[in-house]
Amino acid sequence: MSNLLILVSHSPQITEGLKELLETMVPDDNNRFEVIAAGGTDDGEIGTSVNRILDPILANPDKEIFIFTDMGSAVLSAETALDFLDDDAKSHTHLVKGPLVEGAYVGAVQSTIDRTPEELLQAVKKQS
Repeated sequence: MSNLLILVSHSPQITEGLKELLETMVPDDNNRFEVIAAGGTDDGEIGTSVNRILDPILANPDKEIFIFTDMGSAVLSAETALDFLDDDAKSHTHLVKGPLVEGAYVGAVQSTIDRTPEELLQAVKKQS
């Protein structure tokens, strides 16, 4: 199973830049992970959007999903998105507790070496 890493920040530029960093620095020849930049509001302003988090989750029911956030309402928006999921979707969607940049980097690396969700989350936790 491949992983979907959703990056949530108040700034679209932060998540786009982090997405570029991960896709450049973490070789993924076997397509073990995909990155979605979900920063900013629906109209590209500073803020957060539940829809920008929820839509990729619903569009990828076959993936293990990890949501990385920066702070404040990014976390609240991710938690709200989780509230809209059915039990099946919730079972493979994880709100990651840890730093956005370092956590997402570790999550990408762990994805390429085929770690279980629990192993990936433990590796990220060590970065906190």
